[in-house]
Amino acid sequence: MSEIYNSVIKHLTSPGQMFEVKDVQDANGITYKEYVNFPDNLKAFYDTGLVHPQDRDWLVHENERFAYKEVYEKAAQTANALIDFGINKGDRVAICMQNNPEFIYAYMAITGIGAICVPLNSWWVPSEVEYGLKQSGAKILIADKKRLQGLDELSEIKKIITSYSQDDNYEKFSDFIADFSKEWPDIDLNRNDPATIYYTSGSTGLPKGVLSSHKGILSTMFSWLCFASAVNEVANQTNKKQTVSEGSQSGMLLCVPLFHVTGSHSAFLMSIPVGRKIVMLNKWDPGEALRLIDEEKITDITGVPTQTWELLNHPDKNKYDTSSLVSLGGGGGPRPPEHVKKLDEEFEGRPGVGYGLSETNALGTLLNGDEYQAYPASCGRVVPPLTEIKILDDNWDEVEAGTIGEVVIKSTANMIGYWDNPEATQEVVNDDGWFRSGDLGYFDGPFLHLVDRKKELVIRGGENISCIEVEGAIYEHDDILEACVFGKPDERLGEIPCAAIYLRQDSELDVTSLQEFLSKRLAPFKIPAIVKFYEAPLPKVGSGKFDKLTLKKDF
Repeated sequence: MSEIYNSVIKHLTSPGQMFEVKDVQDANGITYKEYVNFPDNLKAFYDTGLVHPQDRDWLVHENERFAYKEVYEKAAQTANALIDFGINKGDRVAICMQNNPEFIYAYMAITGIGAICVPLNSWWVPSEVEYGLKQSGAKILIADKKRLQGLDELSEIKKIITSYSQDDNYEKFSDFIADFSKEWPDIDLNRNDPATIYYTSGSTGLPKGVLSSHKGILSTMFSWLCFASAVNEVANQTNKKQTVSEGSQSGMLLCVPLFHVTGSHSAFLMSIPVGRKIVMLNKWDPGEALRLIDEEKITDITGVPTQTWELLNHPDKNKYDTSSLVSLGGGGGPRPPEHVKKLDEEFEGRPGVGYGLSETNALGTLLNGDEYQAYPASCGRVVPPLTEIKILDDNWDEVEAGTIGEVVIKSTANMIGYWDNPEATQEVVNDDGWFRSGDLGYFDGPFLHLVDRKKELVIRGGENISCIEVEGAIYEHDDILEACVFGKPDERLGEIPCAAIYLRQDSELDVTSLQEFLSKRLAPFKIPAIVKFYEAPLPKVGSGKFDKLTLKKDF
């Protein structure tokens, strides 16, 4: 299989082919590979969607159905409205809401005029949203009613409420764009211009803003298209092809938030060049997802691994026709190998998995089909042709094949850096452009395996949780002497946050009271699901740090 795959990739990226590559140097003299046939910016990328038949639905949300041109024109109106308000190239505009069409209009508009789109985590509490707005320097916030609550004192930021919420205290999105042209403004955009800031939790506690360029995002789109072309060609040569039936339209169930690169890149942006219909879920509901798969003839679903597992185990699964499914993608965490096998047995669509980070615009590795069944513990092959992945030790030296070390990634999809945080950028990016992922792994042939994380993170249902941030919130309570937060494996969510706590003498603090205390400081998904109080100081290793290995065994 590998020999055929490598041969196909070599052909697809050769001179004169669609995915031809060239070597380029950035401003720091670092050499990268870049596509020759490449849009200059995201606006040019959005234009490619106009080549598809406009009598087909492209975006479906509840009872609404939009062709791509309608979405494109709504985005143009939004772009003109933003410019009229005074938004210029490089200005930041934030979005914080449940998935709905106006999120997509705004995302396209902001990036299409050279402003920087800041999708904020809609699960954040007001203090976290306020942090993201202030840290990014956003001039406008487009949000729903729930995410606008608690932000009244931020008078310096214009607030626009989505039309899917009701509150007369704010200008409605539909009114904000109503009187503006459906023709896109002419803006000079460069592929190296900044485009987005996604916030990611890290070992430093506070979320960091990942700043990416137009080229970074487009590098991911073209690399995924190249990989898909290669996989399809290999499938043709081995007579194992499984595709959408001829003449029909593929459909993606958008079941993850658009504020994550999984939702914005894998589901939304990738649907533009291929003309794939996007069917939006406001929030995850496996029963509703099954209904939509049946009614909308969904071919693709991409989310955290727990979501496809919940589809499989839903009591109403057999009431719906899921035969349209071609792929069941997963990201944000590994699937247990037994889940991979059962998904392949129970669905006609085949499971797949991908590995990437916000800092790499989700680009890294991919694995599907027979190879995923053969290597279910792997996260896949390095996505060609731009991406390089190595396994290094703490001194940035490459380790021997099969040896565990830190995963480092280099490609034009990598971030420009952390917004307004050069120190944090320097910690993870070296002078040659390699990004330290914080993940530990090894290669088995061409397949990358992840075994652990160096960063103090818990990944709950695809959401990154900083243990240090949670510990900091716990320590705000006067009764806490020691607190150690870590992850515990969970079959449904991948991991859940746990806390080991040593209290002051005679404290009457209980689990319920602590969780209520934290609810005013942390988003609900960050609050420890399991808390254990210790009668003596927590165990420690020789350096004085908490002995997490012992605590995890205790839990």
